[in-house]
Amino acid sequence: MDRVKNKNKLITLIGMMGSGKTSCGSMLAKKLEINFIDIDSIIEAEENLKINQIFKKFGEKYFRSIEEEIIFKKINECLKRNCKAIISLGGGGFESKKTRKFLLNNSTVVWLNTDIKILIKRVGYGFNRPMIKGNIEKNIEMLLNERIKNYEKSHLKIDTYDLSIDDLCNKIIKGI
Repeated sequence: MDRVKNKNKLITLIGMMGSGKTSCGSMLAKKLEINFIDIDSIIEAEENLKINQIFKKFGEKYFRSIEEEIIFKKINECLKRNCKAIISLGGGGFESKKTRKFLLNNSTVVWLNTDIKILIKRVGYGFNRPMIKGNIEKNIEMLLNERIKNYEKSHLKIDTYDLSIDDLCNKIIKGI
């Protein structure tokens, strides 16, 4: 992974569900006094449905198309206005080759790498997590194995093990 100075002033947080992207992103934006953009929250607001309801009603393909559209829209808005922001993606938001290339070219992508046991503990029974229905541990492990090859393409990998949100934010700030 190349360490890249944040020439575009945008930092994109990626990683598995439960890795702390939203919690860390929100605090990091406050520390840096910049905007925080949570892609999943924007999708929920625009669709007037929770993520799991979108999956149930329209399916994953529909959700991924909306997700990609919103990522491009929000990043392009920031680029046009030359604003600084922390962007938090959903766990699968970095899977699209088109989105991945766009984010790598227009932001500093930071992977919050979290131990699978911690992920399982944080997501609990996964009632609101449409990608891990059924055997939570097995499904999280399967998803991580599928996604890790793309997460590894990030500019910066931060191992979140035993880090508080504050320490995680400080580590990201030092790394960018």
